[in-house]
Amino acid sequence: MSEDLLARSDFQTACRERDFGLVFRLMRQWDGASQDRIAAPVEGLTQSRVSRIMASNDRVATVEVMERIADALHIPGGFIGLAPRRWEGQEANRTTTSAPVAPSAPGPAPVVGELVDEQLDVTLDVGPDGAVTIRQVHHLRNLGDTPVTGLTRQVWFKHVTGPLSVKETDSDRNVFIKTIHDVGVQVKFSCQIFPAIAPGESATVGYECSGGQFSDELYWRQTVFLPTQLLQLQMRLNGVEALSGCTAVEERLDGSEITAAESLSLANEENTTVIDLNRRDLRSNQSVTLRWDVPRATA
Repeated sequence: MSEDLLARSDFQTACRERDFGLVFRLMRQWDGASQDRIAAPVEGLTQSRVSRIMASNDRVATVEVMERIADALHIPGGFIGLAPRRWEGQEANRTTTSAPVAPSAPGPAPVVGELVDEQLDVTLDVGPDGAVTIRQVHHLRNLGDTPVTGLTRQVWFKHVTGPLSVKETDSDRNVFIKTIHDVGVQVKFSCQIFPAIAPGESATVGYECSGGQFSDELYWRQTVFLPTQLLQLQMRLNGVEALSGCTAVEERLDGSEITAAESLSLANEENTTVIDLNRRDLRSNQSVTLRWDVPRATA
């Protein structure tokens, strides 16, 4: 849930009236959230039910389901008439030092007052059985006037081989990982940074997550939560000698998509297929989705 969306008066009114059909539609409109993306983190909520709720053919009627939605999507409890959620006090450390860029602001350049990712390196190492370890390294710069003491991040998979485990890696400062919310297929966590990133300073913060698995649906959706000057995404498919297909799209904040195929490159390293995807000048809450197909003989 982006801070832009949380600050919108129409979103706050929809929450106050517990109109989850409108809540979900506003998430799609302003955060570019698909029905799958809304449903996946919420235990017991399916894409088909989200579709019915958005079409006003179903509704969320029980407090229990409202609590699950609030916790999974991180809607503050007070927005929908609930007590403050346990995780709310743990999100005092924001990833930006002032309001993020509004979706309507022109141009991709970062605005003074933001924490920006000068470069985000994402590596997914996938085993022959589909088990995956993901490593994300943020090369950050604080363009604001307030020290930054933490980042809040989340990772989710449709399939897992066990609990999702997150640990610090490749950081140039002390980084402490603290789990905020864990529902099995999704883990939300904070990276507490010491010393803080002072105004004008740069820092590298990295973490690694294991326990996910690719099975029947072969795609990875990478969302950037900060203005990102360069995203470098690498997929390493061990035990795969060739692909039968590979595509990539960049999702815009208005929900539209553009092809990112021109940024793809493929290589083979012994019994491993390596996919590289680079994208530049991404805005907060933009996403890039990489899809690949593996021939049956080598799956």
